[in-house]
Order: sequence, then structure tokens, then C-alpha cells
Amino acid sequence: MKVILAIYSLAGAGGAERVVSIMAGYWAEKGWNVKIVTFDDGSKPTFNRLHPDVQQRSLLSGRNNHFIMRLLRYCFRYLLIRRSLVKERPDAIITFASGTNMKILRAMLFSPIPVIVSERNYYNKSSRSFFLRLYRNWLYSRARAVVCQTQAMKDTLPVRLQRKSVIIPNPVLKGNGGPTTPEITLPEGKILFAVGHMSRKKIYQKGLDLLIPLFSKLAQKHSCWQLVILNDGPDRHLIEKEIEKYNLKNRVFLPGRVQNIYSVFQKGNMFVLPSRFEGFPNALCEAMACGLPVVSFDCPTGPADIIRHGIDGYLVPAEDTAALEQALDRLMSDDELRRQMGRRAAEIVDRFSVEKVMAMWEELICG
Repeated sequence: MKVILAIYSLAGAGGAERVVSIMAGYWAEKGWNVKIVTFDDGSKPTFNRLHPDVQQRSLLSGRNNHFIMRLLRYCFRYLLIRRSLVKERPDAIITFASGTNMKILRAMLFSPIPVIVSERNYYNKSSRSFFLRLYRNWLYSRARAVVCQTQAMKDTLPVRLQRKSVIIPNPVLKGNGGPTTPEITLPEGKILFAVGHMSRKKIYQKGLDLLIPLFSKLAQKHSCWQLVILNDGPDRHLIEKEIEKYNLKNRVFLPGRVQNIYSVFQKGNMFVLPSRFEGFPNALCEAMACGLPVVSFDCPTGPADIIRHGIDGYLVPAEDTAALEQALDRLMSDDELRRQMGRRAAEIVDRFSVEKVMAMWEELICG
């Protein structure tokens, strides 16, 4: 079986990049011919390690600095992409995230090669333009299938797309305690983890702007707890200003991106997800796989399909910061409750095992 996985870039530390690396490695291990294609220029290193048998290349490689050549490549880019993909003769092309989905679908219109698109975020939030949504809906209708990660995400699709949609959650790997890259120093005391790319758009989506003022209240009551926000981004200074505003420089830490997030989570005590909307949050799953109890907004979509309320964590009404603070306060105050919920949280590795999830993908491709 020959499969092409398409994503904008592999340089990021996001959930889609992580899932692509897991899927590619799983199939390569089975002896499949797997290639990953990207739309960046390939100059940045891959964040997640890839299986040695997985091929990777940029669809924009071979750029020319001459103005005329750049113009020609721009005008005929979709023909060049189509020619490049058809030449590979794959059994299927799987694309990830709206922008890449649309690029591949445009390039492969009326091609006999099946294209499966994977929507990675809350569909109604991923585009604010009415006409762009109409165009995207039309392109998606040309796909062989639309993969959603949750039923709630599927329900946001137009009816004609729901008919060809399939629900496949993200796979969750068992946590491992290997070294992190780069090595980071964590603060003393008990640690509450959060994760979010620090760009303006992601800061809003991940609710990091809500988290800092909320934690400032908890910090006064729980002197031994520290907040650690993993990841980085171009607007990190906005988070730093909030930390300074609430006088939390010795209580909130931003160590940056880490490659082996499992080894970091295993040193913590709890995880919080204050997102306004999601797709199927990988960081939440990875924290649970490491035995961390979790608290999350019941935002669209994902957390309600992952957290078993009162068993391995707490779900509180979306954007209800008072309820989020109350749930965090309860867990911070009760060591035994955290241990009980943490043991149950680790069951996510079986609930969303790689074998179960990849069997769903293979049924879709080969069925």
C-alpha cells in the first residue's frame, strides 16, 4: 500500500504534526510505502522524529530566485502539485487541516486518486468568511471522505458532507520517560501544566489570556503550586506582559517547546485546558496518558469525548472561569483525589490506542 500524507509543515509542535508522524511511522513499520509532502520550503527541521523509512519532501522545492520563474511557478503551482502527486501513483492521499485540504483538493480535482481530508479543528470556527466557507464546502464534497475527530465536530458539517464523514479520534501513545529536547528546568513544588502556541490567534483559541488572571487568584491560596505553560510563539511577549501585570514572575513559567512532552508531564501534578474551541486536543490526551488529572472547559470540540467527568478529570461550562477556578481549587487541595483521577486518566492509552485508531484509518482507506 502506498500512501501520501499532506500537511503544511512538519516544523511545528502542534497536534496535527504529531498525528502525521505517528501515522506515518505506524504504516512504515508495517512495510507500507509512506511519503509526507509539505507546503513549506523545507528549510526548518522537523519537530517530531520520523520513522527512518518515511520519505519527506516539500512540494515547493526547486524554487528559483528569478522573478519570471517565480511568477510562472505561482501561476501554475496547482498543475505542478498535481503532476508531482499523480507521478507518485499513491493508493490514497490524506490531507490535514483546512488550508492544506483545500490546496490538495484544488490540485487533484477530477483525479481518480482518492483524497481523504482530515478536519483538525471546530469546523464553524476555522473560517470567518462566508464565501470561503461555501468554497471550502464545495471542495470538501469532492473528497472521498471527510474525517472528523468527534461526533460534535461532525455535527457542525453541512448535511451533504456529514454523509461522507467518518469519525476517527487521534491516537494516544503510552508515555515514555526519555530525555527532552531541549532540556528544561522545572520549578520546585507542585506543577499545573498548560500548553498553547503563543501567537495571537492561538492565545485566544487556547484561552491563555483567561488562564493567567485565573491562576493569580489560585496562587494566593495555594502557595506551593506553580503554573508551567509549554510551547512558544511570536507573541510570547503578550503572555509575559500578563504575568508581569499580575505579579506572577515567580509563579508562572514559560520554558518553551519540548520534543518529548511525556517526560515533562510525568514530572507534573495536574493539567488544565482553558480553550475556547478545539478539535481533538493532543496535549490533553498526552497529559492523561502520563497519569495527570485534568480540568477543562467543555468547549467545542474534543474535551467531552476525552474526559470522563468526575472519573479522570473535570469538565466545566465553556468560558466559565469561576467554575474552572473552583474545579482547579478542589483538585489542588486534595492529593488523594488527584492520585485517584490520575490513575483513571492513564486508561486513555487503551481507550484511544494506536492499534484501534489505525485500524479505523485502514478500514477507510482499504474498504
